Amino acid sequence: MKQLTPLVALVLAVVYVSVTGFQCGSAEITTAKLAMQQRDWKKAEESLMKEVAKNDKNEEAWYMLGQVRSELKDHIGMDEAFTKALAAGNSHKTEIDRYRLAAWASNYNEGIAAYNEGRDDPAKYDKAVSLFKTAIVMAPDSASTYYVAGLASYAKKDNNQAISFLKTCLQKDPRRTEAARVLGDLHMNQGNAKADAKDESGAIAEYRLAADALLKAYEADPKDPENIRSLITAYELSKQDDKILELTSDCIKQDKFNRLCRYAYGLYLIKKDRFEDGITQFQKMIEIEPDNKDDMYQDGVYNVGVAYQNWGVALKAESDKKVEDSKGKEKADLRYKDKFKSAVTYFEKVTEFKKDDPTIYQALGRLYANLNMTKEAKAAFDTADKLLKGE
Repeated sequence: MKQLTPLVALVLAVVYVSVTGFQCGSAEITTAKLAMQQRDWKKAEESLMKEVAKNDKNEEAWYMLGQVRSELKDHIGMDEAFTKALAAGNSHKTEIDRYRLAAWASNYNEGIAAYNEGRDDPAKYDKAVSLFKTAIVMAPDSASTYYVAGLASYAKKDNNQAISFLKTCLQKDPRRTEAARVLGDLHMNQGNAKADAKDESGAIAEYRLAADALLKAYEADPKDPENIRSLITAYELSKQDDKILELTSDCIKQDKFNRLCRYAYGLYLIKKDRFEDGITQFQKMIEIEPDNKDDMYQDGVYNVGVAYQNWGVALKAESDKKVEDSKGKEKADLRYKDKFKSAVTYFEKVTEFKKDDPTIYQALGRLYANLNMTKEAKAAFDTADKLLKGE
């Protein structure tokens, strides 16, 4: 859980200005004004409640009741009183807007403080959510407030409430990428839980909701690699491969030097047995930053090896079938050996940075054997055995 920073709000001070001279009014209004001068807020509230019970169209009484409840820190009651005042007239609209803004900032900042304390005292998350809900009443169009309310709800493991807040945040401001990411992560976690419970249809439904949320994050900030990476994962898990193709190909059209787009597009093509096209994408990815030997580069080199290997296997299977069907009259198509040789080249590169991975040496052993490279095959299999035995 990351720490949140309190809002720095420039809010005009809202103070009660006492009335020095009383105008003619009911006994309840007169009593309330005197009590307000004496800062006896409970007595003032009681008198004003009596007044509005008799005359619920008294704009001034409702406005004063809102002021009093502000002093009592009853912000929900304050808002209700101000709503009644505005229904009766607009004489105090400017002042009411200031009161509500001040109450929003106060509840927002107190909620942030409670949220940050939740790491040590989880009960504080309940307090944070309560404060944020009050802040929302004061400023119902504040996307930021829905976002932090979603975080606090998520922290207290109230996922349904968290989803509701985060969705509303995005409705208010679709550009809130952090809200979209959190919403996507939440659905991904719920999808994983359903997958672990062997609920495949439920898992796919959650993964699709995750993809919907993560798409919003990607659309708001398409240059952030994490946005497209997360979205591709959600599409894969939700079995929407067609959307991966559309996403990655469009991404490359927008930025042909985007390594992640090349990587994702290449991986998709290889999974669809479009080996040559997939290899081309990985090679272009490597060419963009040839000296960058990061994880993406290493995975790219490995996947080119896999693509050549699988391409060779497919060609060999096709050739063997033709020979069998022709009862030996058809000659074997040896093009698969060229693919195996290319696979060897890339897998040998992989061993430079994955020296302890037995699966790489096993793959090399099989390729060497198919190429009649007996000595190399034996050495590769021996290395794989040693690694598996922990030697």
